[in-house]
Amino acid sequence: MSGKIASGNCLCGNIQYQIEGETVWSGYCHCKSCRRMTGSVVTNWLGIKDADLVFTRGEPAKYKAAGVTRGFCPNCGSSLTYEAIHFPEYIQVHIGTLDDPNAITPQAHVHFAEKIEWFDLDDQLPRFDGSAAAEGNDWKKF
Repeated sequence: MSGKIASGNCLCGNIQYQIEGETVWSGYCHCKSCRRMTGSVVTNWLGIKDADLVFTRGEPAKYKAAGVTRGFCPNCGSSLTYEAIHFPEYIQVHIGTLDDPNAITPQAHVHFAEKIEWFDLDDQLPRFDGSAAAEGNDWKKF
């Protein structure tokens, strides 16, 4: 996605958003924190500049812990966003909340060291034990 507008919402529709701008990164996260927040064995994120996300209906509730802020719908509980203090200009949006999640293809696996053992993957995407950016990789190279 580059220069196009994407839109999405939570399960109940009380939170709606639009995105305009370039994708900074997209990928699967296998960390325990993301798994607990979503109830899934893996999550998928679209990373964008914070300024490129506009909430057009409602505002997510925020949960802050350990240097991160997670946005979710206070009505239906849908997990929507992730912000980290070590990447202050960026925000991650769950790909599954996009109106057209097929528009984004994940580019890498992060926190792969925490992957659930029985979750089988058959792709050739790069795998990083921690955060790709924290391991010195430029998100835009994916």
